[in-house]
Amino acid sequence: MKIEQTTLVDYDEVDTKFRMKLPVLFQRLQRAAVHHSEQVGLGSADMVAAGAVWILNRMRVDIYRMPVYREEVTLRTWHKGSAGFRAGRDFLMVCGDETVAAATSLWLYFDLNRKRISKIPKQISEPYTVEADDVLAADAIDFAVDKTFVPAQTIAITTREGDYDPNGHVNNTVYLEYLDTLIKRSGIGEAEAGQVGIQYLKEIGREVHTLQAGITAADSAARFRFFDATAVYAAGFVTAGKPG
Repeated sequence: MKIEQTTLVDYDEVDTKFRMKLPVLFQRLQRAAVHHSEQVGLGSADMVAAGAVWILNRMRVDIYRMPVYREEVTLRTWHKGSAGFRAGRDFLMVCGDETVAAATSLWLYFDLNRKRISKIPKQISEPYTVEADDVLAADAIDFAVDKTFVPAQTIAITTREGDYDPNGHVNNTVYLEYLDTLIKRSGIGEAEAGQVGIQYLKEIGREVHTLQAGITAADSAARFRFFDATAVYAAGFVTAGKPG
């Protein structure tokens, strides 16, 4: 089962060049995933009531160009199947017949009662059905993540009340607001992001008021991580320019 959403890019979703902001792209992916779950009777509130939640573990996005203000955007998403405690999901964003972004993701099933990652029950995986289409290479989600590198540049991030979602931690898409600020203020992000890979390592709870965002440029990609003295919350890579 594939689901599809078509909307226009609104004014509050664009940057100073009238292009869709990086965090907004990720917000659209999240909304499509939530909408799909709701359509099969497994919305966030239903899942919590049943004692479980989906946790986004990894996301890889290839961006060919950012949609612009008032452009019509269609987003498709589908379930790639599950094995053990992991489930896959792909996304395709198009403007007309043009593919503007493609993404693949890995999700974990978390049992709230046992407070641990658990095997996905059959009644949770089956309603989605399985689609075999791959928008990226099969191993695209297996990108390397460096959690311990020493950043060349860092900025301080202050969490805000609006960062938190119904699960009580900083929403996954907000990390991309942090990343967008980091790459622009570090001077690395002069060009549009072409590829972004992020692994979520630890929830940012309400007890975290400040953290550090660090980045180091390399030949082909910049590495980033969000951390403080107690933990690394997420890490990944970002490239500039259209993917090859």
